Amino acid sequence: MRKKKMTVSKKIKEHWDLVEKSKALAKESHKGMTDKYGHPYFEHLERVAERVKAMEFTCVGETSEIDLYVAAAYLHDVIEDTLVTEEDLIAEFPDHVELIEAVKLLTREKGVAYSDYVVSIKNSCFTSGAIARVVKLADLFDHLMGPTPCPESLVSRYEKSLYVLYGAK
Repeated sequence: MRKKKMTVSKKIKEHWDLVEKSKALAKESHKGMTDKYGHPYFEHLERVAERVKAMEFTCVGETSEIDLYVAAAYLHDVIEDTLVTEEDLIAEFPDHVELIEAVKLLTREKGVAYSDYVVSIKNSCFTSGAIARVVKLADLFDHLMGPTPCPESLVSRYEKSLYVLYGAK
């Protein structure tokens, strides 16, 4: 997947709520990107956000915080797959530290083993860790049960990750 340059800052309206602003940033940042099957990548982000909403009453402690979870779902791949940086997110969402921290947790750095990445999400005990855990669960469910088949080479890794994250307290 090729990284796309961020050009969204001027296009995002300041009065939009957190979810709409996150959705707009994700849509613009992933514009033109496709998944392994040629589908628009943004469709994956929308499915993950919908799964997070569906998990509200079972996985989100304070449902008043659901907007943070949904916003993180839209942004969960933005640092890893586009040219959007942590600094860009700080500039766009200065009042939402938990959101930015969750997106950072959801960003797997180059050279970090996938299992270590998942364990780091599991072990984070802050609000951002709870957000990242729910979003990653929704992301894994989408990869395993989404509209396109999950590559066999990844099924075991994703299933193990579900066990690790679902057992997290």
